[in-house]
Amino acid sequence: MLFRGRPMLAKAELSLRSPVFLRLALGLVYFHFGLLKFFPDLSPAELIGTQTVMSVSLHWLDAHAALIALAILETAIGLSLIFNLLPRITFMLFVLHMVGTFMPLFVLPEFTFKIAPFAPNMEGQYIFKNIVFLAAGWTVLYPHVFARASAGEEDERESSTAATPQVAAQTAAV
Repeated sequence: MLFRGRPMLAKAELSLRSPVFLRLALGLVYFHFGLLKFFPDLSPAELIGTQTVMSVSLHWLDAHAALIALAILETAIGLSLIFNLLPRITFMLFVLHMVGTFMPLFVLPEFTFKIAPFAPNMEGQYIFKNIVFLAAGWTVLYPHVFARASAGEEDERESSTAATPQVAAQTAAV
């Protein structure tokens, strides 16, 4: 079908491409946010990110090391999403990062709320937007991470049922 002289994409094609666009968009945002953290005072999440990492690491990491660790983690996730590399490892890093991004709501509520838990300040709202990231990451990574496990379970079930004489006889009769 043509629209203004150009071929239109079928709905099926668009639905197949949508997760790709979502993965690329999420990857670009992760990469950009991570890249900003390599340069002091550029990231709006610098203070809350470093305070969270320092609290979680029991101050084993200082502020600069915490910021660099976050920068490396976020750019790695971003590049992995953009280039569709190592989806299982990307998923684990993504989950680790998401857990870390929500921690200030519980560990550092004085940084995230005007009136806890009902009125988040700007930093708290910055954290709450990660619910969208969580949904997007789950949408683009879940099929890659758990598809193989499901396929393996199905193969295992098929091979175990094919081994029974009744199933073999039924299969031969068909």
